[in-house]
Amino acid sequence: MSNWKPANKEPDALHSCIYDYLRTRSPQVYQEGGNAPIPLGRSQETMCSGEPLNVDLTLTPVGMMSVNSRSALVFSVGGHAADTRQGYQVDGKVVIDTQSLAFLSIEANLTVINRG
Repeated sequence: MSNWKPANKEPDALHSCIYDYLRTRSPQVYQEGGNAPIPLGRSQETMCSGEPLNVDLTLTPVGMMSVNSRSALVFSVGGHAADTRQGYQVDGKVVIDTQSLAFLSIEANLTVINRG
């Protein structure tokens, strides 16, 4: 990945929890196959700050891409998350190496949709 750049800063507790949720559930979607949207399941996670986070996301296969001559599968991410203060619309993208199932990229963009 010649254009890869490290993150400028550590993700906050909210993003970190969503990334962990995606990392633990995304490979099973690839292994199950299919091209329809696949719900990852509603779950209550604990953020690194100790606060609860309710997460309900769906992955949709978007296509294949080549990253440094390796085949990778691209998924779009959509759904919702809520902590004790507000709710969020989650949109993003996950890129997984098809051979090793390693994550090449994880993005989660959050939009506040409900304040508690």
